[in-house]
Amino acid sequence: MSWRELHLALTFLTTVPLPDLPAEALSSFRGSTGRAFAWYPLVGLLIGLLLAGGVWLLVWTPLGAAVQAGLLLLLWVGITGGLHLDGVMDSCDALFAPVSVERRLAILKDVHTGAFGVIGLFFVLGLKWALLADLVERSAVWPALLLAPLWGRWILVWAAQRFPYARTGKSLGGAMTAGLSRRELGIATLFALLAQIGLGVWQPLLFGVLFAPLAGLLLARWAAGKLGGGLTGDLYGFLCETTELLALLVLGLLGGIKWL
Repeated sequence: MSWRELHLALTFLTTVPLPDLPAEALSSFRGSTGRAFAWYPLVGLLIGLLLAGGVWLLVWTPLGAAVQAGLLLLLWVGITGGLHLDGVMDSCDALFAPVSVERRLAILKDVHTGAFGVIGLFFVLGLKWALLADLVERSAVWPALLLAPLWGRWILVWAAQRFPYARTGKSLGGAMTAGLSRRELGIATLFALLAQIGLGVWQPLLFGVLFAPLAGLLLARWAAGKLGGGLTGDLYGFLCETTELLALLVLGLLGGIKWL
């Protein structure tokens, strides 16, 4: 693991401004960009820390829980550049249409958005906003903002390493996974679990969040079955967003937690 790999993970997954890498560093990295996946859960945790900073600032305002949640969601989309939302729309259009595998793959490449895509995006963002508002109102939002992006980025690593790329030919998703191996998945899993354990020691009920990535595993298998056994970059984004949503939902259901 190196700064070059962390730099690639940060610049791909976030809009955080960073200096460009030297050209020679980039040229030597071609064909092994998948090694950056080991950093993905760390980047997810950094996204969570930025969001938690937003919570701290909003505490000093007179804004209600619903407005604070809307601003947090806006910040979340801004930090990530809405990277995975397009994947949500394309994936919903492809996965829920009663068509062949070949047609599903064609839909994933289509720049147009259909009804399933619009409905899927509406529910993902709408439920995120509603769950954030509930957690803000109960002063229970910051653990969710740390753990949801963490496990959302981990599921990207697992899905990309465990399933073949469904589409042949050149693509961004295929290029990004070049060189990805079990080593990167192992490092990413270790970091995610250590972060989870660190928070779980403070509040054991937080281990309930592990339901989200476990459900994400099943969702990935179901999606791969719809695409003939593989996944694409759009599906990675879909899995990230749904895992984040499930993490927020689990923490919303744990209403008995006494938060600091």
